[in-house]
Amino acid sequence: MVRKFERILLVNCTLDKISRQKIKNTVSTPNLGLLSIASVLIMHGYKVKIIDFFVEDISENEYINILHTWNPSVIGFSVYTRTSPFYNRIMKITKQSGFNGITIAGGPHSTFNEEEMLKNTKVNYVIKGEGEFTFLKLLEHLNYPDQFPLKYVEGVSYIEEDNVIINEKFKFIGKLDALPLQPIGLIDPSNYSTAFTMITSRGCPGNCIYCSSRSMSGNKYRMRSAENIICEMIYLKDILKTDKVVFLDDTFTAIQSRFNRFIELLRHLEYKFSYRIESRGDTLIEKNLDDLKDTNCNVIHVGIESGSQEVINKIGKKINLSETIQRLLYGNKIGIHMVASFIIGHYCDNKETIRETIELMKHLKKAGVEVSVASCTPFPGTVLYENRDRLNVKILASSWQDYDFGNVIIETEFLKNEELRELLFEAVMVSM
Repeated sequence: MVRKFERILLVNCTLDKISRQKIKNTVSTPNLGLLSIASVLIMHGYKVKIIDFFVEDISENEYINILHTWNPSVIGFSVYTRTSPFYNRIMKITKQSGFNGITIAGGPHSTFNEEEMLKNTKVNYVIKGEGEFTFLKLLEHLNYPDQFPLKYVEGVSYIEEDNVIINEKFKFIGKLDALPLQPIGLIDPSNYSTAFTMITSRGCPGNCIYCSSRSMSGNKYRMRSAENIICEMIYLKDILKTDKVVFLDDTFTAIQSRFNRFIELLRHLEYKFSYRIESRGDTLIEKNLDDLKDTNCNVIHVGIESGSQEVINKIGKKINLSETIQRLLYGNKIGIHMVASFIIGHYCDNKETIRETIELMKHLKKAGVEVSVASCTPFPGTVLYENRDRLNVKILASSWQDYDFGNVIIETEFLKNEELRELLFEAVMVSM
């Protein structure tokens, strides 16, 4: 039986032109979520094409021409909060082009704003959370509605008789090793400053109030095996012709047993990789840092978020500040490029605690640690956003596009917006 809905176009929405160019010129990476969805759909016989507006210079007319010539039956849009204005424009263009197929929106913004997406942009379906198997099941429903009724497709929202219907909550993928490897051939690696990227885990046992990871991927840490990681590294190295890989996990070193096995396997490879990870201060014991250095890890990014232990405790970060500082300095001492990031404007921050943060940034930078800083931004899906009134945080943004780590869109019980802007500027100057 020929499937009516077989050609799938996946679209990565982008930012305004200036922000997009800035990212493209500094650090641009593939949308691994879309690639993972594509891999599952291809495995089940679907034809998939990806457009990444972050790195591809495609005009409105060229996009419409792709719709007419490639003729997809389904278009899936990946939407983040800051890219939602672009999504609104590209949806309008899509409908005006005469496209009469199915539209689907996914990604973090769609997950936490399904009613807005369905009612305001008239998208046919919203996929909440992890999209691989929800997308597949939705396609199976579209192709075989009698065998796969829509009400049984978990993780999908839609409008029925003017009412927003939210199906049963999706189930997280338990065994990540079951996912296919990246279909890297669907994109042009030369479009990206860093094409060799991987995510090896999902979920977060932490509960930092400024982060939506827990809401998006669950509170249980799920991980790919060390063997699976090495397999994909070798596969991508052969295709991309580079040995430089960036791991995008929030905490690559979260599970000690997997980390030990990963290090063991790396040491037995006939060639060396150069890699970068993100981690937490409480998992970077000195032995781990020694192992990372020994296996050619050249950059480690650690989120500290504040120079005040009291603030760290209140925002749910759950790290020991003094221990984290010592581990950053030790990593720097043995020759790893250490990066420490901070956030200005937590709900419990005041001038004194922000001063502590700025002074710590100065201390680390003087010692050779790279520092970066961002404004506290209450994105949908975070504890901060959902509890902003209780935490006395006032959001001043006029549109979703204002939700930018470099833009102060809040004021708190202790600090006015202008005061936060001045303090953020001072911190940014320290980081430069």
